[in-house]
Amino acid sequence: MKVMNGNTQVRTSLRLHLTNVAGLGATQLLLSLLPALERNVKVVISDIHLPDRGPLAKYQNIQVTAISKIYHRFLPNALSRVLECLVFSRGFDGVTPLLVFGDIPLRCNAPQTVFVQTPHLLKNKNFHWSINGLKFAILRNIFSINAKFARAFIVQTTFMQKALAVSYPSIAHKIHVVAQPAPLWLLASLPRPRIKHVGKLNLIYPSAGYPHKNHKLLKDVNMGMAGLWPINILKITLPVQDHPAPNVSWIQCVGLLTQSEMIKAYGDADGLLFLSTDESYGLPLVEAMFMDLPIICPDLPYAHAICGEGAIYFDPLSIDSLFEAVSILQSRLENGWWPNWTIQMKAIPRCWEEVAEAMINIACPV
Repeated sequence: MKVMNGNTQVRTSLRLHLTNVAGLGATQLLLSLLPALERNVKVVISDIHLPDRGPLAKYQNIQVTAISKIYHRFLPNALSRVLECLVFSRGFDGVTPLLVFGDIPLRCNAPQTVFVQTPHLLKNKNFHWSINGLKFAILRNIFSINAKFARAFIVQTTFMQKALAVSYPSIAHKIHVVAQPAPLWLLASLPRPRIKHVGKLNLIYPSAGYPHKNHKLLKDVNMGMAGLWPINILKITLPVQDHPAPNVSWIQCVGLLTQSEMIKAYGDADGLLFLSTDESYGLPLVEAMFMDLPIICPDLPYAHAICGEGAIYFDPLSIDSLFEAVSILQSRLENGWWPNWTIQMKAIPRCWEEVAEAMINIACPV
């Protein structure tokens, strides 16, 4: 659908679907992206379909023409999601382009673009007999069934582009890569000045309590050897009751931090420690590079795709490998070393307007 603005410029209508976005990382991303999409002069946002929980449920649209609609779920989320993607999605039939932020294509007849943010859809994942394992297996099947209904897919890294193409060869030619910068609240701050490091390290690991965030690795810290770790404090954004190793004095669970608290935490840190075993992007890695911080992260493809040669890598299944990586960082800082993220930052958009422009060009091609 085409709309004329006051300058007789043709603008395309666009619908946004984010009814299943409630996770911390995905929510933070959309809180930065949605305003940029609405400000773009190429499109008129006609409908924004919001989740019934989390910060996005209270999102206030900028365009007065946009109609915000809450998608209420009355069944368990997993069952509701299956029905939404396979049955109720017919309500989105139409000629107006649809940009879906819920990872799974909808079974509808519309010019549909799907933003994929989770690595759990990759078929080369080993199946685990668990509730989550079964849930992800079902989602992969739905993705495979519904993939033909999407005109395009957007991922955040070339790693995810290649991995998704291997998992679903029929969509390989439809996958586009659009990276994202740090969240708006962090872009508004300035990278902290470099301070010569002295003594043990102050580290931070911003993460929710998902299994793939790999907090359990910290349980392997030897109680008798904990004092030998060159760490003064490791702040983890988990509630105290979810502390992975309560007897390790230098691990501090600080709970979910506000934006200003996160900026201060980054400013006080000597580096980011990232433990996650499974990511499509790893936004804290981008945040740390923007804040000009050293990074310790797993020796895994997603991390290499973002950090290149600039990070200190470790085996995410080995506590000894983590100890070695932390010791390397402390030794480097004591000798005046500091990372240079110039090359890595060139691959990251400078602002969210660039991200919005790229996504709109994919979702609403001329």
